[in-house]
Amino acid sequence: MSRRSFALALALALAGTAWAENPAQLDFPASFFASFHPNSALDMVKRVPGFTFEPGDATLRGMAEASGNVVVDGKRIADKNFTLDQVLDRIPADQVDHIVLIRGGAPGIDMLGQPMVANVVRKAGAKMTTAVTLSNSSYADGRIAPGLTIERSGSVGGGKTLSVSASLSRYVELNKGDGHRLRTDADGNPIEQAWVDAASGGLTGYAQGTLEMPAWNGQLRLNSTVTWTDYRDRQRDAQYAPHFVLTRLDENLGGLAGGQFGAEMGAHFSRDFGGAVTSETTALIRIGRKSYASLLSAPGAVTAFDEHDRTSEALLRSQLRYRASSTLSAAFSVEGAYNMLDTTSLLAFDGFPIALPDGQARVSEARGDVGGHLTWQASPKLQIESGAHFEASQIRADTDERRQRTYTYPKPFVRLAWSPTQAQQIRLRIEREVGQLDFTNFIAAATLDKGSVSSGNATIRPNNDWVAEAAYEWRMGGAAASLTYRHSWLRDAIDRVPVQPADGGAPFDAPGNIGNGREDDLIGDLTLPLQSFGIPHADLKLDGTWRRSRVTDPTTGRERPISLQKPYEFTADFHQDLPRWKAAWGATLDAGWLTHTYLFDEVDFNRTSALLTLFADYNPRSNLSFHVEASDLLGRRYRRVIAFFGGVRGQSPLDYRDDRWLRLGPALMLKMRRAF
Repeated sequence: MSRRSFALALALALAGTAWAENPAQLDFPASFFASFHPNSALDMVKRVPGFTFEPGDATLRGMAEASGNVVVDGKRIADKNFTLDQVLDRIPADQVDHIVLIRGGAPGIDMLGQPMVANVVRKAGAKMTTAVTLSNSSYADGRIAPGLTIERSGSVGGGKTLSVSASLSRYVELNKGDGHRLRTDADGNPIEQAWVDAASGGLTGYAQGTLEMPAWNGQLRLNSTVTWTDYRDRQRDAQYAPHFVLTRLDENLGGLAGGQFGAEMGAHFSRDFGGAVTSETTALIRIGRKSYASLLSAPGAVTAFDEHDRTSEALLRSQLRYRASSTLSAAFSVEGAYNMLDTTSLLAFDGFPIALPDGQARVSEARGDVGGHLTWQASPKLQIESGAHFEASQIRADTDERRQRTYTYPKPFVRLAWSPTQAQQIRLRIEREVGQLDFTNFIAAATLDKGSVSSGNATIRPNNDWVAEAAYEWRMGGAAASLTYRHSWLRDAIDRVPVQPADGGAPFDAPGNIGNGREDDLIGDLTLPLQSFGIPHADLKLDGTWRRSRVTDPTTGRERPISLQKPYEFTADFHQDLPRWKAAWGATLDAGWLTHTYLFDEVDFNRTSALLTLFADYNPRSNLSFHVEASDLLGRRYRRVIAFFGGVRGQSPLDYRDDRWLRLGPALMLKMRRAF
């Protein structure tokens, strides 16, 4: 195809896209997604050109940081028990009116630091529907993972909308399978060889309900959720050289009703005070229970580790927005939260207890955040957003010692979005970010299959950084491409450090602050319709991230990357609609990833190879769909290499390397969804 023909095809495709008058906002009606036969709002969001869906992270403290980059009817979801993809998957596609893609910010929409947000706008008064989804996954080792989900949602009259659902399914952990282990000395000579048989997974289920209704001259949304998860891990390590030794590892996640239990109640209230002033308030309460046990059995030695946790969280966030004009608006917010973790960790060797630093701990945090920002549409092509938040928190840790600390962080930011043409946008950002403390860093943990025990660290501080970011985005018709460069100046980076027990015994590995550093990220994505290449009703979506970080290793004093950071990620997704057969098919390729973890006496290397998945959808009727998916067609391999040193790295020689390969094998998943 000539360049002229390609340019003409893209120009003709432009006519089929509904562009908003404001180039920073693009409107995609439900008809735009019809050819993809979506079942849910999640299916539609993932097909928005040039948009990379971020589901959020329910483990993060604070409502804002956990929200992801999608809003529903202009409002954030008041639910932290589920990630955003799970919430969107429960909204039927026939209840979605359109999706607005907001680039760089918009008056009246809380972007919460995201450069791009998709607003899913639902139809008013959508009828009540019930959907039943049956699924089953079959794995190469003979295991099956059936699932059942029942959902009911829609209008119940009087402006009220109700959504309830329940699900129970079995799952399989994909990074465990059969394989081989080789141990070599510092010169690469074999010491041990073994076959490894590993299988893990369990049951998981939830029940949830959401009610939305008019109240107090505004709109009220109430939600409640109960979740339960069970987990079993069985590993058998059969060493056959230089002699036969059988080692068994059994891990169990137990607790209330035989599994990890969580419950949440949340509320969201919004009100419009005459058009110029609006308010939003979100509140939630969460509780959780978990009991974990790990038992490593080898000839002449038995190691046991047990952990029992209780968690709770209470959060209240309120925001007031004032729209001074069509081009200028202001927002003021206040947020308060309380988090608590109460845990007990026990380690025993052949029945004799071993004291763990911070093995018994109660950690709590009271946090407050106030902030404000201005959004100014300086011209139809230029939008500027600026403001600041101020955070203060008090952390109390009752561990081997009682500690109480107070931290304050100002968090200013400036964001700019410039659209020189309807097809282009440039976004700039400078901002200070404060990381979220993971309370599990305060407590002891163990990974017995590699002989690693880590202590807690009650002195850990939140990591923070200054970020400078620039992004360029180009769109024409259904084609879209963007490239983002981000540089971060890291402060109080969190990694691994040695901790000395109070009794003067051997040191333990632990999480801790290791000082300052830097990080560079390059992120690119491309959505390309393939009509011009002779493939009708098809598109190709590419997403890639390259990362490079540098911190000072607290053990050796040398520069290295941050532990557990993936230096690259890449996915390619192909989708083709077959309207004549009311079907679609496609493929997804995940290039895999690798990480390094730097402990004071070992270095862990983990890597996965590429994952190829093929799928097909068949929609004989609007209320009936079938999905078949074949995954791991390339035989994805999980590899873990651990270099063990005789003592502190940099001061002691390499003792041996332990190299393990595991492979689960292909899997076939069948799913049927029926709506009534």
